Amino acid sequence: METDLTRLKSFARRSDKVSHKRDVLLPKWLPITTDYLAKLDANQKDKVDDHPIFAYCIIWLFDVGNLAQALELAFRAIELGQPMAGSIRRQWPGFIADTIFDWAEVQAENGNSIEPYFSRVFKRVVNDWKLPEPVTAKFYKFAGLALLRTTNGDIKPTQVGDIERLQQADALLEKAASLHKHAQVKTVRNKIDMRIRALEAYGSQESGST
Repeated sequence: METDLTRLKSFARRSDKVSHKRDVLLPKWLPITTDYLAKLDANQKDKVDDHPIFAYCIIWLFDVGNLAQALELAFRAIELGQPMAGSIRRQWPGFIADTIFDWAEVQAENGNSIEPYFSRVFKRVVNDWKLPEPVTAKFYKFAGLALLRTTNGDIKPTQVGDIERLQQADALLEKAASLHKHAQVKTVRNKIDMRIRALEAYGSQESGST
């Protein structure tokens, strides 16, 4: 492992590192991790010692974009008390949250789906992980804005015709503001309020005309 990590550092380009992780390191080391976890399950152990191969495989899975397996193993690492890979000065929850958030931002801006990965992590951020308030706030904000995005990724409350959806987005943004005073959601919340009032007025007119 130490030899492989040293070789990995020799690549200057990130794309070359990602390719090496995907094509060389994961095929070599992931089966060892899978076998290790299977043996833990067979022995019904609920805690493990430091197992750097396990930890590095998780990091590499995130790096190559295999988010499904990365999250599966990362959540398992937390449950088992597996330490983070030695070269990374982070705890698993913070690392996972930041990694998925950064990925979701790119996907959303390009009009792509952020599911199921964003919701899986958002649920943990809300219910299980004690992350700093600004981090939790940005997840609430992002979840609220996601309800207002158009198919091309733009945030436009004026194009949302569902009052309940607008109210749900506003509640998420309100929570973000309550957690972090610099969440910067006031403008979009005002737009949501105007859109709701416009839809309610239109509904009243339609009801009156009938």
